[in-house]
Amino acid sequence: MSEYVLQNDLYLGVSPAGSYYAVQEKTDEVGRSFLQRLLQTPETPLFSNKLASEYSNLDKKSSLEFIHWLQTAGLVYGTETPEEAPQDRLEDILPDLLQPVADSGKVVVASSQGLYLGTAGFHHEAAEELAAMSTELIKTYDRHKALLSGNLRLKQRGWGLVDGTGSSEIGFWPLFVGKEVFTLIAEGMPQFNQTAFKQLIWALSIRYDNRVF
Repeated sequence: MSEYVLQNDLYLGVSPAGSYYAVQEKTDEVGRSFLQRLLQTPETPLFSNKLASEYSNLDKKSSLEFIHWLQTAGLVYGTETPEEAPQDRLEDILPDLLQPVADSGKVVVASSQGLYLGTAGFHHEAAEELAAMSTELIKTYDRHKALLSGNLRLKQRGWGLVDGTGSSEIGFWPLFVGKEVFTLIAEGMPQFNQTAFKQLIWALSIRYDNRVF
């Protein structure tokens, strides 16, 4: 097994891909838990042996191998300067964070109660109805998950309205943040590989994920 050399002067950040991985399911898994802990911090922490072991619950060597795997998978990265989570009120920053998440610029984030927290591009009435629809889709998945994730072995929980070519016209993606379930609703092609998407998940995690690992 290769030895991993720790670079002590880098701060450990979560990539947009890592942010999505952290919230796409609610099942416990060491990589997901590690990323969720990072997303609870208001500032990217300085990377160290202690942090790697503490956040992963692994010994020194195993934890460094684990971090190497996360980095190779594109889920985390090192940065020379610390990054801060969004500081303003969630209600104020959501429109700017949501707009880049779809190529249409039309996005809603809804709570499990069927209320929308924020929107970009959609009128109020449309955002309300889409948020209400999202709760029905979550219930539908829960009723049929034995078939979808069991017999069919389908890992994704998202739903989409597709055109004749199979391209999504509007999609619904559940986001599991702490004990809350949000739904990200986007018209057109999703653009999750954006800094704004990472900032969105980070802001939701700071506000709603109060778990102690």
